[in-house]
Amino acid sequence: MDTSVVYADLKLARTQEPKQASPPAPPPDSCQCPRWHRLALKLGCVGLILLVLSVIGLGVLVLLLQKTPVGKGIQENKTKATVEKCNVNLKCPNDWLQHPEKCILFSQENGVWKEGLSNCTRKGATLLLIQDQEDLRFIKDSIKEKGNSFWIGLNYTLPDKHWRWINGSTLSSDVLKITGETKINSCVVVSKDNLVSENCDSENKWICQKKLKLP
Repeated sequence: MDTSVVYADLKLARTQEPKQASPPAPPPDSCQCPRWHRLALKLGCVGLILLVLSVIGLGVLVLLLQKTPVGKGIQENKTKATVEKCNVNLKCPNDWLQHPEKCILFSQENGVWKEGLSNCTRKGATLLLIQDQEDLRFIKDSIKEKGNSFWIGLNYTLPDKHWRWINGSTLSSDVLKITGETKINSCVVVSKDNLVSENCDSENKWICQKKLKLP
């Protein structure tokens, strides 16, 4: 066989070998996003989640603060300030003394205990109720003359045999000490020195009290 013919066949065979297939090209409408775009998207999602969690946390904190005693204390302080502001505008009538949330009047006329009670009622008041040692101290300091005695709203009641205020409450021995004989038809007078049990039909001055009011 002719060698030239064999060489030509080999050369032709090499030239006809199939070429290696290249990777397919992406479709023309596909999006090729840069890597930094994908990173920014992830960071944005994380930031949005953190923002939502922060808003939820603040809402829970506000609800807790509203239920704490601090909030209650603030409300109580506002209420107290409002009451004090109103008391500034309240005023006792002429000739009445203010102490501190009531008005007190020392009578000029004398009479039995029931007359004092009726007189105070006509003035829109009651006979004096002494609630504590501060009240008693104020009354004693306000009595100008040592010899004067004044009826207060305290009498000895039957059948329970107790000193009872005209509002129905029983006398507390820790507040007032009554001297003198305690018997039927006994009422109490206060003087610059002490509190004394006297017959309700004896004659004394009296002390009226009523609440503060707007002028």
